Amino acid sequence: MSWLKHLNPFHYLAGRIFLWFWLVLLTAVFGTLALSRALVEQTEIRRLPHNIAQQLQKQIQPFADSRNSSELIARIQQHRPNRWLVINADSNSVLTPGLLPRDFDQNWLTELSQLSRPRWLKHNNTSLAGPFLLQLGEENLALYQKRQRPPQPWWRLSEIPQHVLLLFTLLISAVASLILALSISRPLRELLLRNLEFADGKLNSRVSGLIKRKDELGRLGHSFNTMAERISALLTNQQRLLRDISHELRSPLARAQLALGLTERQQSMEQLPRLKQELDRLDAMLDELLTFSKLDAGQYQLQLQRFDLSELLADIIDVNKVEADAKQQTIQLTAPDVTEIIADSRLLARAIENILRNAIKYGPAHSDINCTLQQQQHQLQLTICDQGPGIAAEQLEAVFEPFYRVSNSRNANTGGTGLGLAIVAQIVRQHKGTVSAETRNDGGLCIRLRLPLNCGFD
Repeated sequence: MSWLKHLNPFHYLAGRIFLWFWLVLLTAVFGTLALSRALVEQTEIRRLPHNIAQQLQKQIQPFADSRNSSELIARIQQHRPNRWLVINADSNSVLTPGLLPRDFDQNWLTELSQLSRPRWLKHNNTSLAGPFLLQLGEENLALYQKRQRPPQPWWRLSEIPQHVLLLFTLLISAVASLILALSISRPLRELLLRNLEFADGKLNSRVSGLIKRKDELGRLGHSFNTMAERISALLTNQQRLLRDISHELRSPLARAQLALGLTERQQSMEQLPRLKQELDRLDAMLDELLTFSKLDAGQYQLQLQRFDLSELLADIIDVNKVEADAKQQTIQLTAPDVTEIIADSRLLARAIENILRNAIKYGPAHSDINCTLQQQQHQLQLTICDQGPGIAAEQLEAVFEPFYRVSNSRNANTGGTGLGLAIVAQIVRQHKGTVSAETRNDGGLCIRLRLPLNCGFD
């Protein structure tokens, strides 16, 4: 049922804005309708049924022998309090004004008194039945029976005072609009603040409250944190790379200057081979550094083609067999007869050769180097293992960083530039593959490449 989460409108900024504005609109419309109903007098006149008129006429007969209106009102209040409204029919004056509702228009009574038969008048919660004429001496009186309906439920807005209903509507719309404004502006202010901090050089600045949201603003916060992490990592790696480059270049340059100084002092050519070796080392380092920088910046365009990886492996082993034979090492290849892949053969060959040369360089004499190529569903797995000293488990991921040194057996004295495995990682990443290192239980290091059969995704 995870798909139901995508239907939750609160997970989307557009959905939240829609719902809040809808709430404000409904509140405004509902309040307007309620106010319009409250402003209109809920008064109507209906025909009084004949049987009810007869019953009410009988109820006033016991009071017909009253001497005057005052005695009539007193007797009525004694027997039927707050039930009968008494009006002087000659002057249209209300003799019991306390029984009329506060907002009752007395013109309605004048209109009723002109009718030939009793009527039923309803005004909000009050109903009047009459008039019932009664003559006491020289006074002509009109009586109306008053009935009060039970209090209406609280949700009947017509019972709420107009000013209270208006204030309530304004309050609800104001609160809803305020919540909407804060829900958008507050996280954006946090993002703006973290942006300014990051621009001022605080590379550890991250948004925290914004990423808790489940809508587009939350995803914006996550993207900012991801961007900040990558930029921070890039700047850190750049600073470390510049530091390592300056250190790595300083050593061969210092040795070359020493060789030149000895040549000038001794006036002989004995130091020329050493000078040439240091210059070759410097040239190789600059070449690998240039390759690594292009791969790291994504400036190298892959030249994809279909080729046989088993055949390429065999050729690379033949080229490096001379160096292995010098240490009496044996390179064993286990691979299918034909393994086709779509990739950049030149770059892939360089990555494989870097791994193989490392295995030859750090492997002891009279040892074996195993190269195993396997096809697994839609990818190829190449594993190259040596029998060298291996690497500590906590350093296995760091060996693919430029200029990383892990032990005395794997240091600059072996002639490496420190960029070989870093170039391997960049080449494999360009081919949408993965590279990992692991130390075998019996000693030695294994480098494992996993590459898709079609690195171009054609």
